[in-house]
Amino acid sequence: MREEENFFENINDLFIQAFETDQGSLINSLQFEGDNFVEYETYSEGGIKEISLCTDRRTGRRVAMAFLKDNTDPQKTEAFLREAKINAALQHPNIVPIYEMGIDGDKPWFAMKFIAGKSLADIILKTKSLEEPDLDFTLNQRLDIFMKVCDAIAYSHSLGVLHLDIKPDNIRISNFGDVVVCDWGLADIEATICDEKLLEFCTILEHDINNQTLDGSVKGTPGYMAPEQTSLVKYRKACHTDIFSLGTLLYSLLTLEKPFKGFDINDIIKKTAKCDFIEPSKLDVNIPESLEAVCLKAMQLKPEDRYQSVEDLQKDIEAYRNGFATYAENASLFKLIKLMIYRNKLRSCLLFSLMSLIVILGFVFVRNLDLSKQFIQKENEKLLLEQELYRQRGKDSAPLFLEQAEQSLKIFALDSAMHFCKEALERDDQLKKAWKLKALLHFANEEYQLCIKAFESANIREGRLYKLAKTARNLELENSDKNKLNVRKDILQRLHKVKDMPTFSLLLHSIVHKEMPIEDRLDLCRFVIDLRHNRPKNEPFNFSYDPKNQTLDISNNPWIKIAHCLQNFPAKTINASNTSISRGSNFNNSPVESLDISNTQILELKSLKCKNLKELYVSGNIIHDISPLENLELVTLDISHTPIRYLNFIPKFTHLKNLIIHKGQFNKTQFRWKRPDLEIITKPRN
Repeated sequence: MREEENFFENINDLFIQAFETDQGSLINSLQFEGDNFVEYETYSEGGIKEISLCTDRRTGRRVAMAFLKDNTDPQKTEAFLREAKINAALQHPNIVPIYEMGIDGDKPWFAMKFIAGKSLADIILKTKSLEEPDLDFTLNQRLDIFMKVCDAIAYSHSLGVLHLDIKPDNIRISNFGDVVVCDWGLADIEATICDEKLLEFCTILEHDINNQTLDGSVKGTPGYMAPEQTSLVKYRKACHTDIFSLGTLLYSLLTLEKPFKGFDINDIIKKTAKCDFIEPSKLDVNIPESLEAVCLKAMQLKPEDRYQSVEDLQKDIEAYRNGFATYAENASLFKLIKLMIYRNKLRSCLLFSLMSLIVILGFVFVRNLDLSKQFIQKENEKLLLEQELYRQRGKDSAPLFLEQAEQSLKIFALDSAMHFCKEALERDDQLKKAWKLKALLHFANEEYQLCIKAFESANIREGRLYKLAKTARNLELENSDKNKLNVRKDILQRLHKVKDMPTFSLLLHSIVHKEMPIEDRLDLCRFVIDLRHNRPKNEPFNFSYDPKNQTLDISNNPWIKIAHCLQNFPAKTINASNTSISRGSNFNNSPVESLDISNTQILELKSLKCKNLKELYVSGNIIHDISPLENLELVTLDISHTPIRYLNFIPKFTHLKNLIIHKGQFNKTQFRWKRPDLEIITKPRN
C-alpha cells in the first residue's frame, strides 16, 4: 500500500471517530501514556544516521524519524544535532521541515516530514534506463524541479546557510509533485552574512566533526562537488560552492548523466579539481545552447567566473524560458533580434506591415527609459539607506565576533581567533579591544611588524608587549634566518623574566606547531624546560633523542613539572616516567604511539590528546578513570600500582591485547570481563 493511501485511511478513521464518539473523545485522545511516536519501521540508512517511519499519536500522521547510529562518539553526536538545528532553522516549502527533536535515553533523534515519493536520482535513472517509458519528465518539468531547488538554496543562502551536498539523491519528489531538498548533514554557516542566532553553529575548531559524505579531508559527493570541496584546490567554500553544485545538478537534468566520472574516486576528484567534464551538447545534441551556457557558467573553475548568487542563475533560466537571451551565452545581436522576433511573432508582423508605429513605439521607449531612470534613482536611494542600516547593524554585532575570537584564543585556536577578530574590526574599526587582541595574535605568530601596526591602530605606543615587539623585530632584522632560533629563545626568556606567562604560552604554542629542523627543536626543548624550572646546578638532566627510532627519553628527571614544549614533537616513543609532569596535554598533537608516564604527578587522562597512541604506561599514578581513552586503539595498557579496582572497561577497549596489572589488584569476580584474546600480565606487588 502506498504511504498516501495509508494517510487517507488514517484521516478516514479520524472522521469516523469524531462523529461516532462523544465530544470529549478527541480531547481524551491527546491524553495518553507512553511514547508519542509508535509503529516504527525501518526506511533507509545513511552515513551516521538511520531513518525510520513512525506514527505521531497526537496528530495521526506518519513522520520520518532520524536516529544517530553511533552515539558513543561525541563528535558524531554534535554533527547529528547540528544538522537538526540548522535544518530546523530553515522554514521553506522546498526544504524538508523538522517537527521535533529530542533524546531517547542517550540516543538523540529528530522527527521530520515524510515525503512519499522518489528521489530525483531514481527518476533520472529510470528515465535513462527506460524502465518507465511513459514517465512524464519533459525538459520544462526538469526546469520546474531545478527552479524549486534553487528557491530553497537561495533562501538558505539568505540566512547564511550553505548546503554543500546538492545532488539528485538529496532531492525528493513527492507523488503529488512537491520538491524538497533533504539531508543538511554537511551544511555550514557563512559567518559573515548569517543571522546572529546561527553563529553558534559556525565551524571554528580544527577538530570539526568529520561527517563528510567521502572520508578524509574531502567533504562532498564525488561527481557533484565543487573544486574547492576537494583537497586539491585552495578556494574558500561559500555560496559559490553551492552554485557550482547547482550547475552539476542542471547538467544531470539535461544529460541524465553525472558531470564527473572516472576509474575510481581519486580520478573523479582530480577531474573535479580541474573541471574536466564532457560538455552537455556532446552527450545530447538536442540540448538548447542557452541552457548549456547557463550550466557551463555555473560550473566554472574559478568562483569569480560563476554566477554571484543563486538569484542570478535563476534569472538566466527564466530568461531562457521566456524567450530571452541568457547572460551566460553572451548572445550576438543577430540572436537577440531572432529571439525578439520569436517572442513577438504577431508584433513583428505588425511592425513590418505598419511602419507608422515606429514613431509611437520610439516615443514610448523614450518615455519608459525616463521612467526607468527615475525608478533606478529611487532604488539607488533605497539601496544607500539599506547599506547604512546594514553598516550600523554590523557595528552592533562587532562585540559578538570579538567574543568568538576570545573564546577561540582560550583553546589556542589562533587562526580562528584571528578570523573573528578581523570580522569584528570590519564592523567597527574603532574597537580598541579588538586591535589589542589582534596585536597579541600577531605577536604569537611572530608577525612583529603587524603587531606594532595593530598596537598603533589602537593608539597604543607604550607598554611592555609593544616595546618587546619592536625589540623582536629589530632582532630579526639583525640576525639571519640561521639565527632565528636564537631570536626565539631571546624573546621567550624576556617574557619569562617579566612573568608574562599567558603571552609566553601563546608564543611557545605557535612556535612548536611550526616546522623546524630537529636539531633546533631539541635545542628549544632543552632551553624551555631549563627556563621553566629551577634545576640545581649539580642535578643531572636526562634528555636524549634517537632520530633513527624517533624515540625521546626524559625519564628520571623528578624536577620536571612542565613540558608543553613537547607538544607536536616528532617522536613515536616518549619515556617521561619518574618525572613530576602533571598534565597529559604536554604531549598533545604529537605522533607518539608509545607513551610511558609511569610514576608521575598525572591524576587524570582527559587532557591527553594523542590519537595515534597504541601503548600507554601509567603505573604508579593516582589515576581512577581511564574512560577518556576509549576512543583510542590501545594495544598495550599498564595500570599496575594504580587505584583502579574494576575491569568493566575491557569491553570498550576492543583493540586491547596486553593488560599489565599488579598482584592482588583485582578480585576473582573482576576477571569475568577478560576476553580470550586479551593477555593479562601480572607484576609483583611493591
